[in-house]
Amino acid sequence: MKSLKRSSQAGSFDDSREHDVVDHCDHPMVAGFADLWHGKRGSRAVPDRADFEFEELAPWFGHVIIMDMLEDAADFRYRLVGTAVTGFLNRDYTGRTVMESNYSGAQQKVLDTFRRPAREGRPVFRRGYVIWAVDKSWRTYQSVHCPITAGGTGIAMTIGVLYFSLDPVMAPDGLPRDHWG
Repeated sequence: MKSLKRSSQAGSFDDSREHDVVDHCDHPMVAGFADLWHGKRGSRAVPDRADFEFEELAPWFGHVIIMDMLEDAADFRYRLVGTAVTGFLNRDYTGRTVMESNYSGAQQKVLDTFRRPAREGRPVFRRGYVIWAVDKSWRTYQSVHCPITAGGTGIAMTIGVLYFSLDPVMAPDGLPRDHWG
């Protein structure tokens, strides 16, 4: 995993779309969700939202994020944000768009999290660092975001899961303690 690098602009960081995109994640729940998506896909390019039964998502309750794609992926609206995610972030973005949400200047990175699977038509895994809102300590995260249709043939949404580490970690090299906090 590449680390973030300080940009030449004071107070900002290189928001490279590549820095936390990985080929796979070792978190068993993240890997398991990707396996579920592949199973639902079958011979189709992308599964439909209706393929995911509520009961089947039970192992991931609290960690599921469902996004509606807006205006050819120019923005995304949070349709559902699991309670484990909202608790970690200390806020609930359900019903808001990414651009309406407070990401301390990291909107493009967050948009990329959802654009990649929508544009590439495949699950995208991410692994990296984030500040925990409650005590401002650094934590690691792992996620997968997968494209889905919504009753049609075109990709209209993403569905995925996001897990945070329970224990604090050292701040990544080159990042201040309060970055994205």
